[in-house]
Amino acid sequence: MDIREKYTQEELEEQFDEMMDELYPPYKIGELTYYASQILNNCDPIAYQISVQEYADFLQEQEDEE
Repeated sequence: MDIREKYTQEELEEQFDEMMDELYPPYKIGELTYYASQILNNCDPIAYQISVQEYADFLQEQEDEE
């Protein structure tokens, strides 16, 4: 099954965000805390979308192996 049929774009982004935020610690600037997924999405939205697509490709490979 195609991973993009199994999950919506929003679901893929949520899963990607969770993965990123588990891999990298939160960043504190003064009293503010930012997560890696927020930083990537806000600072470079094109790189964020490419990374989400690469994550979806990874999930597809995992599903194809099963």
